[in-house]
Amino acid sequence: MLLGIRAMLQGCPGLEVTDTARDGADAFEKAVRLRPDVMVFDIVMPVMSGIELARRMRAEQPDTALLALSSDSSVATLEPLLQIGIDGFLPKTADDRTIVDAIRSVAAGYEYFGTDIARLIERISLAKRASDTLFTPRELDVIRLSCKGLQYKEIADELGIKYLTVVTIKNNIFRKLGINNTVELVLYAIKKNLITL
Repeated sequence: MLLGIRAMLQGCPGLEVTDTARDGADAFEKAVRLRPDVMVFDIVMPVMSGIELARRMRAEQPDTALLALSSDSSVATLEPLLQIGIDGFLPKTADDRTIVDAIRSVAAGYEYFGTDIARLIERISLAKRASDTLFTPRELDVIRLSCKGLQYKEIADELGIKYLTVVTIKNNIFRKLGINNTVELVLYAIKKNLITL
């Protein structure tokens, strides 16, 4: 597939393929040296995953537009890429013209997501807004401190509130989520990106 995409792009006026790479680490090293306008990358690669590659590119090569081309368009894959701030995402089933259009768009500073991916992004956004409105700001404070391993009294001291207030808030959180302990709360918080490890 790599050879096919390269051959297809080399025949497009105004586009130049600066190099190709067979793994994420090699792609990153070449991108640092060559500073391409656009990087087209897969999610599943040896040595360094596409998600880690995108993260490092955003941190160290922010001017390069990032276009993911992958057979995996699940929420679990797409959500971290959106948080990193990729510029486009296409399924590997995209035809040549769509790939070229996407490259030109992200090179010009626009985002490019296929219709199916755009619908998925909307679902992710709606789910995130729903989780954001599920808790009060004080409940979110208690969740984050609980996930850091603080006990009831330590949370009370940190927030300047009474011990029994923390107990009440945490019980309300458990009730809203239908859970019974802090371990389940931590798992929920990680899944919903309320905290980062």
